[in-house]
Amino acid sequence: MFLVSRIIDSFRPVNQPWITRHSYSRELITSMTFPVAVGMLESGVVGILAEKAFRVDPLLFATITAAPIFANLTSFFWARLARGRRKVPFIVGLQIGVLILIAAIAMLPTTGIGPILLTISILLMRCMLAGTVTLRSVIWRNNYPRLVRASVTGKLTILNSVIMGFAPLIAFAFLDMNEDAFRIVYPVCALIALLGTRSLSKVRLRHEAELLAYERQANVKPQPRGLPSPIYEYDPADTTPTFLSVLRRDRHFRNYMVLQFIAGGSNMMGEIVLIFMISQITRAQGIAQEYMISILLTTTLPLLIAIAILPRWAKLLDRVHVTEFRAKQSWFWAGDQAMNFVGTMLGSLWIIAAARMVQGFVRGGGMLAWNLGHNDFADRRLVSLYMGIHVTLTGVRGIMFPFIGMFLVAGVDPDGWFGRQFAALFGPFDGIGSYIFILTFVLAVIANIGFHRMARQLAGSKRPED
Repeated sequence: MFLVSRIIDSFRPVNQPWITRHSYSRELITSMTFPVAVGMLESGVVGILAEKAFRVDPLLFATITAAPIFANLTSFFWARLARGRRKVPFIVGLQIGVLILIAAIAMLPTTGIGPILLTISILLMRCMLAGTVTLRSVIWRNNYPRLVRASVTGKLTILNSVIMGFAPLIAFAFLDMNEDAFRIVYPVCALIALLGTRSLSKVRLRHEAELLAYERQANVKPQPRGLPSPIYEYDPADTTPTFLSVLRRDRHFRNYMVLQFIAGGSNMMGEIVLIFMISQITRAQGIAQEYMISILLTTTLPLLIAIAILPRWAKLLDRVHVTEFRAKQSWFWAGDQAMNFVGTMLGSLWIIAAARMVQGFVRGGGMLAWNLGHNDFADRRLVSLYMGIHVTLTGVRGIMFPFIGMFLVAGVDPDGWFGRQFAALFGPFDGIGSYIFILTFVLAVIANIGFHRMARQLAGSKRPED
């Protein structure tokens, strides 16, 4: 009981560094309420709703579950659109748009055009959420000093994960009693999340006047504070920093993005395919409360493990460069894919549950590194640009890997137009099923080797100054 009390007490704003308290206290409320709605959009949640209640086909399923990933393609657009504009009001506007669309899910029919409208709604919401993620990094970079940034934002991430893990589990218990309960659940979740949006609107962004003045210049150039470090390779003579110029001139960041592409592709492909397989296995085995069991495996269990391990990952990320962090983390990616192969081959939910626990262990570190890793390369005034590049490239692989995964697993419908054309050229293809996890395992190992090599190259390098 004493330990639980200490953990809860550690989240109180009064126990945070004084310079972070105002922003933290507002974001604390947001982290306890807004994820109630966002959790209902998680791939492992809305994917289960789409497959079981809306009976979507594999293509729509892949689109819905991959939407959070390839919607990231719009993040660079949001970063450019928000340039010279106040960031907190911009984020709040995006959040309100998301909540309106979440509530509107209640009115969708489950047949006819319903599955298509659901897919479009999820895509729109995920595009707006990609904007909030991109711009949130500006708040975290400016309001939380580097030495405590991972620890402070880690607490917010823990709360997000707790809510996103439990809210869908509770909500979908009602769907096991009545499949149409989502017509009440989704609007209620949107109303609760509105409290968090209101709280976020009161956050003050530190150094905002300086940031906006910099962004509104016709020609800008990065000027690192303090001594230039070996890892900082952006050319100060380039007065128009862009997506391509950053990747061309910052060799280390470019190599990091390549490795992230491989590792993330493995994880994306494996995750979306596994959600589809869990939904099918729970239905085929005639499991009672299949909605709850599916949500438990796809979302709640890995998030709970991520919460438990996240403080450990935060301490590591505060100490080491993100490449060393990824090198230590990425072996678990490979282990997760290997366990997915065994679990789905045997149709064992117990082995799949063990694999989801490993996934949660990996995700705990990924939550932090994905949001903060680019800071180890970027000048503080280019952080939104670097984050925009990172998130956009995440979207690029999101367009590719989930659809490749679903194609390899489910094959093609021989009665459809595409299926007939495919069969005429290559013969019938019914999919490779669980063997796809051998491919995801190989990709994870390749990325792991690359992270280890890069960590050795950058050993002892300084980070950009705050």
